[in-house]
Amino acid sequence: MEKVKYNIAIQTYMEVFDYLITNNRFDYDIGKDFLISRIKIDDYGFVEETQVRRGVWDEEHPNQKRVPAIRVLKIITDIIDDLLLKANVPTSPNERYAYIHDLKAKMTGQKSYYSSYQELLGIFKKVYNGQELMFETDGKIVDFALLRYRQVADKFSKMTPLEKRTIECYAKLEEELVNYTAKLLLVDEYGYPLDDLHRDMYDGRDSSVKFASKDTEVDWDMFKDCITNNYDYLEEEGKLDIHGTFSSWDKNPYKSELGLDGKTK
Repeated sequence: MEKVKYNIAIQTYMEVFDYLITNNRFDYDIGKDFLISRIKIDDYGFVEETQVRRGVWDEEHPNQKRVPAIRVLKIITDIIDDLLLKANVPTSPNERYAYIHDLKAKMTGQKSYYSSYQELLGIFKKVYNGQELMFETDGKIVDFALLRYRQVADKFSKMTPLEKRTIECYAKLEEELVNYTAKLLLVDEYGYPLDDLHRDMYDGRDSSVKFASKDTEVDWDMFKDCITNNYDYLEEEGKLDIHGTFSSWDKNPYKSELGLDGKTK
């Protein structure tokens, strides 16, 4: 079985996701009636759209539904090995792989990279809160975050709701990817990996159990199994949850549990 550093596995998943989304290639065979589905991001989050007939997409009345991040991760898991073999999925310049998905950067190819989309989302939240504070005080109070992250603040102020939602979706996908796989890093007090039984039973209460470095090698198949097994369990239990909220009656229906819309923190 192939071994891979945990942080490389996380980065590879996110690079594959980014490749599929930015190139509009996130489509896959649903295994029924020769139909194809595809994953997209709109102002309200992840959307799964399916052809209305073989080879036909209905642009006016699309056959689509909202899906949670774990559904997106499951689809990536099903196709990632084949993609890595056959597609030219670009790799980031170094271990810093997260970047701001604004139209200007996309057109010019000039990107500033960050260590993760969680880090980037955290900066965005600080910038957002700083802008809100300055607005509420008529410019009398300027948050230090606006000065420290001046370049990001300038880009953030010009981004569309869809561009902001895209960052949130990337960050949510990355967050769940880590949540579902982090137990592979569990080691005992002597630094030995926990076996499958004790790893699955771990509830965070045993102080002798620690998390190893993210540079630790893990089994690639086990990493993917963490996604598949969790998805299968949540689907069977009816616990697949859509992130954020949406109401067509709300004056501002663009809501997110991640906080860049001003409705939630």
